[in-house]
Amino acid sequence: MQHRFPLVLAATLLGSASLSACGTTPAEDRERITFPARNDFPELGDMESLSHLSRTYTFDPGLESSHLFVQLFSASLGHDHVVRATDWWGSLAFDPSNLSACAVSVTVQVEGLDPERDEMRDLTGQERVSRTDREQIRDHLRASEQLNLDEHKSIEFTSKSCALTGEKGQDGRSVVAVTGELKLRGATREVVLPLEVAVDEERVAARGVLTTRHSDFGFEPFSMMGGLFKNKDELYFVVDVRGRRVTGK
Repeated sequence: MQHRFPLVLAATLLGSASLSACGTTPAEDRERITFPARNDFPELGDMESLSHLSRTYTFDPGLESSHLFVQLFSASLGHDHVVRATDWWGSLAFDPSNLSACAVSVTVQVEGLDPERDEMRDLTGQERVSRTDREQIRDHLRASEQLNLDEHKSIEFTSKSCALTGEKGQDGRSVVAVTGELKLRGATREVVLPLEVAVDEERVAARGVLTTRHSDFGFEPFSMMGGLFKNKDELYFVVDVRGRRVTGK
């Protein structure tokens, strides 16, 4: 994932010696993640409070209902980035009596990844960027050395198991560790996504942050001008989604 910096901007940054997050550690960067993305987590119960019955929910991908985005930080000069998913779908199925057999799946269309949207720059406390820069960043994001849209159309997460962690989220709901496989740019890696889940018989809300790296999936963070402008290796996937139960399931 990368960004174009006009030469005028480069000169300005060089002159002022302005740095972004280059001096921070991954632990400090995690503290800078915009999470939760929303402040209206529904007043629903815990997964284990429901009756022992299998049920299936689909997530609402509407931009007003759910937030699914990636944050990444600069390792040198330049600014940080936020990329929102605008074309995605997902579902959750589980039985409280057999939580380990849960089924969570999310598919994100790479073509629908939209970097540096105004509302996302506002949400993450960053200055907005011009339409021209946004379009160039989007082109770079899809390039062969980055997400390689021509060969890899989607990013996919498929769960293998779920387990209660014993921890509580910010609103006191149980946190579920969802172990699964993340397929990104043609490479598949096992990851663990911690999700705080609020649910009742008709609605579900889930939120968490998955930390992974460019290098885990075989490609390098964007770098230009000999590393003067470079992104950090870490990728932070922020999930803050809402959904409804599938009728009859």
